[in-house]
Amino acid sequence: MWIPSEQDAVDMFSRHFEALHRSGAVTKAEKRAAELAQSGDISGHAMWKRVADRIRQVRSPSDIERRRSMEAAGI
Repeated sequence: MWIPSEQDAVDMFSRHFEALHRSGAVTKAEKRAAELAQSGDISGHAMWKRVADRIRQVRSPSDIERRRSMEAAGI
């Protein structure tokens, strides 16, 4: 049985969150991180910062172009 690592979980959730919120995903993830920091949830804040950073990578222009090419090719 496969047990995802913490980084696997960040990657999977980031992709899902980005697909759901598209261009607003980074802003929403950063807002959630700030809310958690303000409430004292340091580990939650750190995790949401990781999610925001990963979404930034997923939304890089080169990655978006690569995904569009794959979608156009039916991959």
